[in-house]
Amino acid sequence: MSGIGWVDFSSEHREKVKSVIDLLSTPGVIDELGIGVIRDSFSDTLFPGISTIQTRAKYFLTVPRIFKDYENLPAHTRRRKRLAGYLNEQENACMDALVENHWEDPQNGIFGQLVAEKHGEVQRKPSSAYWTGMRKFGLICTNLSLQVFCRRFANPDQPLQDLVEGTDKTKGDDLDASEHVNDTINAPEYDDDWIGDLTIYLSYEEASFLSRQIEARVPLTLLGQILLDSDVRRRFLDLPDNWNFTTVADEASFLEHFPVELQRTITAARDFWQLLHGAHIRYNCLLQAKHGTKALRDEFEANWDKWLAELESFPWERWETGHLWELTKLHQRKVREYTIQFVEDWIDGVRDNRSVQTLDDLVVRQERFNKKGRARLHPTAEESVGKWIGIADLNYRLNEARTIIGDIDRGLTASEDDDAGH
Repeated sequence: MSGIGWVDFSSEHREKVKSVIDLLSTPGVIDELGIGVIRDSFSDTLFPGISTIQTRAKYFLTVPRIFKDYENLPAHTRRRKRLAGYLNEQENACMDALVENHWEDPQNGIFGQLVAEKHGEVQRKPSSAYWTGMRKFGLICTNLSLQVFCRRFANPDQPLQDLVEGTDKTKGDDLDASEHVNDTINAPEYDDDWIGDLTIYLSYEEASFLSRQIEARVPLTLLGQILLDSDVRRRFLDLPDNWNFTTVADEASFLEHFPVELQRTITAARDFWQLLHGAHIRYNCLLQAKHGTKALRDEFEANWDKWLAELESFPWERWETGHLWELTKLHQRKVREYTIQFVEDWIDGVRDNRSVQTLDDLVVRQERFNKKGRARLHPTAEESVGKWIGIADLNYRLNEARTIIGDIDRGLTASEDDDAGH
């Protein structure tokens, strides 16, 4: 039996490890060839603030409400109850309320539903999963990590404006300043007993508020453009459920009305996966030849032949490899030099019709650089491989964004008689 272990130095380290485990537990995301950092740069450009571990839009609003409630507590109460503990208790209360209020109306995406039914406590909380998005959409105005924010925000003797904005300088001596509500925690109006009535649905007011925040903060992204136009929003949600990002990029006619630079990024994301999909097919062909079965090798070789045939119509005239490095630099994501070299050599190789052996050599070398001693194609590696290994498709958070947008759309189209809750 194998496992993952680490020395638990801090809550920041713990959250980073949880994020990695969450990603590794998602089927088809193990990044054997090291292109995940490029994928994430496209995702950050198209669907900023969205992540693969987010489930429903409501959680973008529950956490700011908890912070607001804490902010409104008297300073002496906050001295006795630090924010981290208060946040944990209130998120557990939200989890229990959602499970109870949806007992006869089961819904996907409720954090910790199975844990709550057993009266336990879920380790991954919405505050962690949604933190980047809440900051991106201006719901929490800070540059701090969640853990540092909780420590500083919990100090009742320092002006909240300074703490939330992530500065260390105290602007004044008035200790009562912390009693005043400010606009750095943004949430729509809500009732004092909001947790007891909590449902996963968005009310019209909540959906309008969240949509406006996203539209204002990321208007030129795919997420922002979809929300800006109600007709586009409906057309996006009406797309077939089985469409992946490539199909959306090829078939969704409303994309042609988006800003030119956004269209450029959408087509680049689509074309990037068409090109690098071939590398992942070759990787699996090599795996089956070394560790697998003839049947699977024949299947993957057939996939390779199909990929080659489709590549004959690839739109090389619009492809710019340099766009990849523009995006990774924009989002301050560091791509390893050997991955840059691999991507450029692979793209040049398929464009120049180089031999399969040459392309295979690139894949073998990249896996060894990327996986080191865990490389499956290493001459001494021994194991049995009976399935596809590595990334199977790049959807750039499309499915998660569709869920979030769908929740917002339901709230925006809800009437007072609908069951959209508070």
